[in-house]
Amino acid sequence: MTALVVQRFRECQNLLDSVVTNLCAIENFTSQRSTVEEAARRLRSSTSVRDAAVPLCCTDPLGMLAVFPESAVELIIAQHDDDTAALLRSLNSTQQMWGKKLQQAKEALQSGESGKTKDANVADKQRDVSQVICTRSFIAVLSQMHGWLRALILALRADLANPPRAVKLSEFLSAHDPPSKSDITPVVIVSLEAALGQLPDRVRREWELCTSQHMVDEAWVMLLS
Repeated sequence: MTALVVQRFRECQNLLDSVVTNLCAIENFTSQRSTVEEAARRLRSSTSVRDAAVPLCCTDPLGMLAVFPESAVELIIAQHDDDTAALLRSLNSTQQMWGKKLQQAKEALQSGESGKTKDANVADKQRDVSQVICTRSFIAVLSQMHGWLRALILALRADLANPPRAVKLSEFLSAHDPPSKSDITPVVIVSLEAALGQLPDRVRREWELCTSQHMVDEAWVMLLS
């Protein structure tokens, strides 16, 4: 029982690297999309591009868009959208995988508790109690983090569909600020890029918070053994 729960805990912990990597990639694609859209807007609004002594495509890093039809810009933006959608699917798959591993850990705990013998000696009972406490602390961490990731992905999906403000992410991040801060400070709606830039660190911080809240000393020892 305990060995399986520890294994699932470690597997979920390793999934955090995938979550952070996907979030960083989404941030990069969103930034690139905004840059391309802004460059295209400036090119369309410029009245001197064709008559300039030095073509804009030679003076602006993104001025090369001027030599392509507008459909090319639309294709670039569409590709960014496709890439972001693929990353969202990957995040969702990771969250679902986390949920399955959590369920397996819960089932292992239930199976282990139901299989205990009533005639165990005092030493065995004390060891069993310690193992159950450790196992429950692992599951508590995974449960809290699973709910947090699920809420994060829902907020992220909503804001990516409605840029450039990150209404849902701003509310989500504010709700998970330390109590002393979130109780005093009203929710400030930030830009999508600003919110995305916070997410990798917030994932790591939330994991540290979950472990500090639920992990007992014996569980840390068990995890390192």
